[in-house]
Formats: sequence, C-alpha cells, structure tokens
Amino acid sequence: MPGLIGSQGVRPGALNMNRVFRALRYRTEQAQYVTYHRPPIYGKDNYGVSTGVVSGSEMLMPNLPAIIRPAVTADYQIEKAGGNIIGAARVYTPNLETIKNMPNFDQDNNTDFNEIEGWDRLIVNNRTIYSVPTSGTTGWASGTADMEFTSDGQTITATFGDDTNGTFHYSASAQNVLEADRLRFQIKGSGASNIALMNFSSYQSGTTANDKLTYTTGSTLTIPTGSWLTVDVPFGSGSIDDGTSIYKAGTRTALTMASGSAWNEENPFERFELSVDGTKGNTVMIRGIEYYKSISWHVHSLKDMTDGYIIFNCVRTKGRRDSLRRAYG
Repeated sequence: MPGLIGSQGVRPGALNMNRVFRALRYRTEQAQYVTYHRPPIYGKDNYGVSTGVVSGSEMLMPNLPAIIRPAVTADYQIEKAGGNIIGAARVYTPNLETIKNMPNFDQDNNTDFNEIEGWDRLIVNNRTIYSVPTSGTTGWASGTADMEFTSDGQTITATFGDDTNGTFHYSASAQNVLEADRLRFQIKGSGASNIALMNFSSYQSGTTANDKLTYTTGSTLTIPTGSWLTVDVPFGSGSIDDGTSIYKAGTRTALTMASGSAWNEENPFERFELSVDGTKGNTVMIRGIEYYKSISWHVHSLKDMTDGYIIFNCVRTKGRRDSLRRAYG
C-alpha cells in the first residue's frame, strides 16, 4: 500500500480511497467488494436476560469496497493449540460519509446502519469453488415455467413465454462444492410489471424435492429493473435453521432456509434453480453465480479515521476444516 500511494503521488493521511481501490482492483485481490454482516440483536428483559426475540434485524449487505492487507491469514500452530483467533489483517474502507451514501447503507433507506462496530464481519471471497456458467445457454432449461434463454457471453437472459410464473434452472453433472460456505449471484429484470423472486434452490446429488436446500422469500421481493441486485447468502449446515437476508435499496427481505430430507453438503452439486413470478414478455437476467469459500474478518479495533478512509484492525476466528467435515460427516 505505501508503495502504491507513493507512486501515485498521494500524501499519507490524504489517501484517495476511490483512486487506490480502482488501481489495486486490477492488480491484486487485496481490493475487493466485501459483504458486511452484523448478526441479529436479541432483546433483554429487566434483568438483562435475553428474551430470544430479535430487536435488531440481521444486516447482510454486499458490495462494500475495501482494501485488505493480511498480516497473517491463517496460523495453524495457534489453531492446533486451541486458539480461536488465528489471523489478522488491516482493512481500509471509504470514510463513513461515503459509506452512508452507498446502496443499502444510505440513510434515506436504511437508518438502522450507523457505523461499522466492533465484531461486525467483513466477508471476503477467499476462492471460488464452483461457478454456474452464464456465458452460454447450455445446461439452462425451464422447469415449470415457459421460458426462452439467451446469453451475451456474461449474462443469462430468461424471457417469459405463456406462463407467468414457475421455475428455471441450470443442471450439471456432479460438481464438488464441499468447501463452499456461501452462495452469491446478481439478478435483475425488465418489463412493464414487477417480477417477484419467490425462492431459489441448490440441489445436491439429485433433482427431487428431497435433494434441495431452498431459500424462500415468498412474493415480497421484486427484482429491480434498473440495477443489479446482489444476493450473498450462507450455504451449508449450521445456518439452515437461522435463516438469512437479502437487502435491496436498504430494505431487508427475510429468507427462510429449508433442506430436503436427503440434502447433504457433502454430496455433489446437481442443479441451481430459481422460482419467479412475472408477466409474459418479462425477462430475468442473472450472472456471477458462484459457490465460494469465505474468510470472515471481524472488526477488532479502529486504527485510524480520516476524511478519506477508515482503517480497521481485524481478526479471523478459527473456522471449519473441510478434511475433518468430510471424515466425520
């Protein structure tokens, strides 16, 4: 970072965050759009005992620009000794005023977000485990919906035929996604009327109702037509009963998660499916579908705050070991 700052003629203390982020993004994976996460906050009674009732909803908001400079990404000696904190990084974000004018963080639509607080998470894509292809139409098909598919080499466009609702999907032969712990994609629509995203599912080792993990919105989430909606949700056991969130323009849509009786994350990926409700002639566009393994950087302390940027000292807590998960089941 200091070398890059110096080469651009930017004075320390007056770092142009947008300029440095753009430069680094094309040269290194240190610059990423991360997902900001704050778990739900539960209320307490007069004695300070948790009521089990959510008083503050989960915040799960993608596309926060950040520059991540790990000091130690993972320390296996500490992990072996039983330590919980096994990594450290310094994370640069834009200043708070800039963050509060970003989609989902903006104060006109989301007054619940005030600032990044201690032990909030910044979720980073450590590596992509499997990408669902959207560069062509091979593998894409209608389920219960009547749809036609086209691709511009990056995005799949599904156009409604006679049916106004139903499912469409991508199918593949067995793909190993055991290492993945998050699922991410971008979606938008077009047409004269709103298109609702009813649910989306991931099938493992089969294509029946028993083989899928389903994220359900009901009919409350309309797909935007002017900009891409980023969906970034947990994938796998340990999070199924908790549900999760999609944020659109600062408004939260709660997702329920339910798995079929035969669904198991150790089984191979077979199908990614979406259920939508629209009107004949509407289109749904989808891209960037990936199952990925994440690193969660937890905010430990605030290092510096200037007019241009904020520096957080973050730690990584001990996560799952995929070899043990497969061995122990």
